Amino acid sequence: MKDEQQPNAQGRYNGVVAVWFTSHYPLHNRDWRNIQEFAGEYHPLAGYYDSQDPAVLHQQLHWMRRAGIDLIIYDCFSTSKETMLDELPKDTTLHLLLKELAHQQGESRKLKLCMWLERYVDNPSVEHYRFALNYIRTHMAEQDYYYRYKGRPLVVPFLNGLPDANRAIEVIEFENTYFELHRIRPFYTDVWSYIEKYPQTLRKDWMSVCPGMDPYMEMAYQAKYMEKISSPDYEKIRQDNAQYRVERENGAYYQRQLLRAKQANPDIIFVSGWNDWQYGNHIEPAVEYEFQYVDLTAKILGRWEETKPYR
Repeated sequence: MKDEQQPNAQGRYNGVVAVWFTSHYPLHNRDWRNIQEFAGEYHPLAGYYDSQDPAVLHQQLHWMRRAGIDLIIYDCFSTSKETMLDELPKDTTLHLLLKELAHQQGESRKLKLCMWLERYVDNPSVEHYRFALNYIRTHMAEQDYYYRYKGRPLVVPFLNGLPDANRAIEVIEFENTYFELHRIRPFYTDVWSYIEKYPQTLRKDWMSVCPGMDPYMEMAYQAKYMEKISSPDYEKIRQDNAQYRVERENGAYYQRQLLRAKQANPDIIFVSGWNDWQYGNHIEPAVEYEFQYVDLTAKILGRWEETKPYR
């Protein structure tokens, strides 16, 4: 156990601390493979886990409470090429998560849930959005654990490609009268951002924070297994994509982003992400840094004492 030093930033952030979360298991060959084969710098403390294991999920939620997280934004399509019609009802991890969140009576920190809608490397159709929203409304949205923003159940659709690449979401937004829908895109944008480099855009509704990012592993995977180039030079891929890499600086980069977001005091501080190992963008405990990022989150956001039971 780490020594429980006092927080290095005073005052509690009283908004919502959210984190991107997905499942990991051998649904597709890419899961864990880029870390194993392309010499990733960090490796999960829980091992190359299967998120279909209830004990694994229970441990992850315990660690999220230790970090002072309030809201899990669950992405069940992060590595899947299937559709919402195919995968959403069959997502074992999602159903385990719903069961966990429905039985939090003994927890001092109650976690909330909202859903992230994405189709990997593509965008959902109108039919798929309608199916997903109906499924969420029927099975989750009226439960106490489902998060409401501005009084309505929140859903976050992630948009791939150019700003006008997903016309289906416009149809869905026009039809919607029930959900609070907030589009999200990567990098600097006029909607909610999945990730921004420091200094992030100052916003009152949503600000993202990032522990660091290295997309090299994912790009190397794509080059090798999706045959986008022949006989790839992986070091060249790393050099070509150096502009996207964000150095962790042993936690200093994450601390700067957290402090900036805390000072801005938005409704939601979004940590991207809990276990986005493919892009090197994660705060989940690792063999190399243990609970450094989990505990830094609680300290900077003024939640050190209230998370003590989980350490």
